[in-house]
Amino acid sequence: MLAGIIMKQLPKMRFAPDLLQDKVALVTGGGTGMGRATAIEIARCGARVALLGRRIGPVEDCASDIREIGGEAIAISADIREPDQIESAMLRIKGEFGKLDILVNNAGGQFVTPARDLNNKGFETVIRNNLIGSWQMTKAVADHFMLANGGSVVFVTACVRSGLSGFVHTAAARGGVLAMMKTLAFEWAECGIRLNCVAPGTIKTEGMGHYPIAPEQWLKLNRNILGHMGDVEDVAAAVIFLSSPLGKFVTGEEWYIDGGETLHLAHDARQMIDAVKLAKRERGDGKIE
Repeated sequence: MLAGIIMKQLPKMRFAPDLLQDKVALVTGGGTGMGRATAIEIARCGARVALLGRRIGPVEDCASDIREIGGEAIAISADIREPDQIESAMLRIKGEFGKLDILVNNAGGQFVTPARDLNNKGFETVIRNNLIGSWQMTKAVADHFMLANGGSVVFVTACVRSGLSGFVHTAAARGGVLAMMKTLAFEWAECGIRLNCVAPGTIKTEGMGHYPIAPEQWLKLNRNILGHMGDVEDVAAAVIFLSSPLGKFVTGEEWYIDGGETLHLAHDARQMIDAVKLAKRERGDGKIE
């Protein structure tokens, strides 16, 4: 009965159910938002999935949902900033599945703030999480699995090619990830490893509520040329294409899933900030953490 309920909540499949048959995938930050949607779709395409996140609750919930619809999934609590925890995660995956074919580097995070109000600690925190954490996870996966056997790595980043006002820290971090990805795509092609980036624009997720921005403000400034936000499934579809045999001739690329947002340069994230909520460190959706 529960599986039927979960299936009714899932979007229509965009890919064949055997597209990733016999593959094993690791999705970091797989418990919520884009990571969760990607993990579930990867499982629906036939892969076995490892979900990794700092909080065990969300990744275990996602793994449970995957198992309820007939998939195979494990949940791992680990922080991508901590090499020892990453190493333990690699050993767990090796013990459970014996291999790893796909890495989706989705874990990360940032907060909105004008650059003049950002201190060095805040800048360093985002760099460590989004750039250094992505490197540490990618290097560990390569060492344990992919340098010997090949594979696909997809980084979920952000739309920073035109700058990203209100997010100078993540613009620096994601720009670093892009340069790192292109360099590794060149160096590791001889090992059969493909690496690419997916850069989402304004995607409707529960995470939007964490910013000191009222819900209506996200649409008020007309942030893209299509006139609506993207869905988590839009991002998941791009990740799956690049991870699968469909993307076998694509490497070193950055795909923008942004509804033309970066063609429309008039928007400024700083204009959306609610000054009162920012000063009080309140969430835009009114929830209390």
